[in-house]
Amino acid sequence: SGPPPPVPIGHGSGLGPAAATTDEIIVLIEKRNNAKNMQDFGAADALRVQLEAIGVTLDDRGRIWSTLDGRSGKYDGAGGASRGDKTLEDGSLSWENTIYVQGLPASARMHEIAEFFGGIGPIKKSKKSHNQGEPTIHLYKDKRTGQPKGDGTISYEEPSTARAAIDWFSGKPFGPPGAYPTSSLTVTIATRPDANRFGKGGGGGGGERARLAE
Repeated sequence: SGPPPPVPIGHGSGLGPAAATTDEIIVLIEKRNNAKNMQDFGAADALRVQLEAIGVTLDDRGRIWSTLDGRSGKYDGAGGASRGDKTLEDGSLSWENTIYVQGLPASARMHEIAEFFGGIGPIKKSKKSHNQGEPTIHLYKDKRTGQPKGDGTISYEEPSTARAAIDWFSGKPFGPPGAYPTSSLTVTIATRPDANRFGKGGGGGGGERARLAE
């Protein structure tokens, strides 16, 4: 009558879905993270469904997994990839939820930038320990003086908000009416040449680079 069907993870002993071993769970989580890093979001979704089928719940914000039988643990997030990211012809990655902004006044404060650019949608919150919960904004600084150069990156929760920011803010002055009348903003989708560093927006270009703030 043919070979028996394969036995799903965690079901071999008849103890139910939560009988999956911790090692089996971690392997599936790592496979899902690898799929997200490769921008194979269909495979990542399928692996999440597989994990849920064996009683595993994932909290991607807190990076914590838990099971129906009370086990839990931390896991590393994918390397920053998000839905909608695109690989460009030169091999760089178009970071679709992040904008690169030029023309910021050197005197503009971080809270002003967060309030201004957050006016069209939520800015992503940092998960790094030194600034956890703060808006994900990176301002480039002059290496010699340490002063802001007038450009930087801002990461939104959703790629659609970043795209809207290009149309909404490009060519306009920064801040409330009259606050910085001589400023004029240029906004593009940010790019990075590899998995660890951002390049300047609009296709890369040399100059100072900064690590992505998650």
